[in-house]
Amino acid sequence: MPPLLTDPLVWLALLTLMLLGANLWLFLNRGWESSHRATDYARLYHPLDTPTIRRWRRQGRRRLLPVIVWHRKPAQWQLLVDGQPHATLPGDAPWIELTGPDFTGENGARLEDHRHTYTLRPLPAGSGPDMEFGLTAIDRDFYRRRGMRVPHDFILIKTEVPVGRFKRLPVSHWTDHYRYLGAAKLAEADRTIKDLMGIRPADEPLVRMTKIIRHLRTTWKDAGGVPKDDFRWADPLRIYEEMRDGSGKGWCTQNAQAFTFFANRAGIATRFVFGATMQDNRLVYNGHSWAECYLPGSGRWVYVDPQASIVAVHDRRGRPLNSADLFHLCRHDALENVTALVCSPEPDRIYTPDDPANQVPFASVSRVARQEFNEQTIIKYRLPPNVEDVRDIYSMLLKSPTFAWTNFKRYLWQPAPAYSLLPTEGAWVYGWRRMLFVGLLGSVTALLIALA
Repeated sequence: MPPLLTDPLVWLALLTLMLLGANLWLFLNRGWESSHRATDYARLYHPLDTPTIRRWRRQGRRRLLPVIVWHRKPAQWQLLVDGQPHATLPGDAPWIELTGPDFTGENGARLEDHRHTYTLRPLPAGSGPDMEFGLTAIDRDFYRRRGMRVPHDFILIKTEVPVGRFKRLPVSHWTDHYRYLGAAKLAEADRTIKDLMGIRPADEPLVRMTKIIRHLRTTWKDAGGVPKDDFRWADPLRIYEEMRDGSGKGWCTQNAQAFTFFANRAGIATRFVFGATMQDNRLVYNGHSWAECYLPGSGRWVYVDPQASIVAVHDRRGRPLNSADLFHLCRHDALENVTALVCSPEPDRIYTPDDPANQVPFASVSRVARQEFNEQTIIKYRLPPNVEDVRDIYSMLLKSPTFAWTNFKRYLWQPAPAYSLLPTEGAWVYGWRRMLFVGLLGSVTALLIALA
C-alpha cells in the first residue's frame, strides 16, 4: 500500500471532503419549501399572552385549584358564580369552591340542572380576559345505584379555556422588530404610518389594519404582477417603495410582507403565514402568502389577506378566525354565517383614512382561500426575521447579512412551524441536515487538531 494511504491525516482529509460534498449536495438539491417542522394547533394559537390552564388540582371533595399559565400575575381574582360576585381570591393561587348539591339522578333531576357557571376575573378590572367554566359535581352513588362501580366522585367541566400540558409561546416569539433595517428606514416607515396611512394612537387594531390594507391597495393599484428576483432578499420598505413608484411588481408575498412590516410598526403583533406545497421544486399543489394579527381583546390570532383586501374574518359568534380554522371550514364548505371585513377599493373613488371597512359574507371573497386550502396544504408560520427563503440564485446570500444568516438558521435549526392534515418530512429532513453538518464540524475539528 502506498505510504500516503497509511497516513491518518489523508483519510481524515478525505472524510472531511466527503462530508463537505454531502452537505453541499443536500443543500443544493433540497426542496425549496422543505424548511419546516410539524407542530400542533395549541402551540400556534394559545400564547402565553392569554390565560390557559395546565391542569386542575382537587382539594377535598368541593374545591378545585386551577394551575394557570399566563405571562402576567394579577393582583387578585374575582370569583363569580352564575354571574354573581362570590369571593375575592389571591392572584397567585385562586380556587373554585363548588356550590349546590351533587348530581345523583334522584327525583328525575337532570344533569344540566346541577351545572353552575364559575368565572375567574383578573383584577384590577380590564387587566385580562375572564375564564369561564361550567362545573357539575356528580356523586359516585349515581353510578353505583345503576350497577357500575366507580371509586370516586366526578366533576364534569365544560369550558372554552384551553387545558393541557403543551408549549405556550409569547406573541412576541412570532413578531419581527425589524431593527436590522436601521433607524433611518424605520423612521421613514413610521412617517408613512402616521402621515399617509393616517393611523392614530387611539385607533383600535382593526381600524389600524384597515388603514394599512387600504393604503396598500390604493397606492399599489397598478403594481400587481410577477416580482423581480431581487424582491426575494429586499427588505419590505424597499419593496413597498418600488411598487409604489412603479419600478417593481408584486403578488401575494409582497402584499403580506409589506402588511406584516407596517402592522408590526403600527403596534399590531403580526406574523407572516404562507402555504406553498411543492414536489421536486417542479410540481406545485398550492402557493399563497397572507398574515395573521393578534387581537388582545379576544386573545386570538385572526386571518388577514392583504392581497384580497381581507382585514379579518369572524365566525357567527363574532370570534376572530385564524388560518387553521379557515383551513378546515373551507375544506368542508362550512362558511355559512362566516363574515369578512374587507376594504376593496372602488375605481375612481377617493378614500380618506377614516373610511370604514365593510362586512360581507366570507364566501363572497373566499375564492383564493378555498382554492389554496386543500388536502395537500402545509400552512407555515414564519419566525423572525421576516425574510424570504433563498431558492436557486445563491448570489443573493451576498446581498444582505440578515438574509444570509436567517437562511442558514432556517436550513439547520430554526424551521418554520407548520400545520397540515398529512404527515410531513420535516423531522426526517432536519435529521439528515443536522447529522451531516455536525459530522462535518467534527471532522474539520479533528483535522485541525491533528495538524496543530
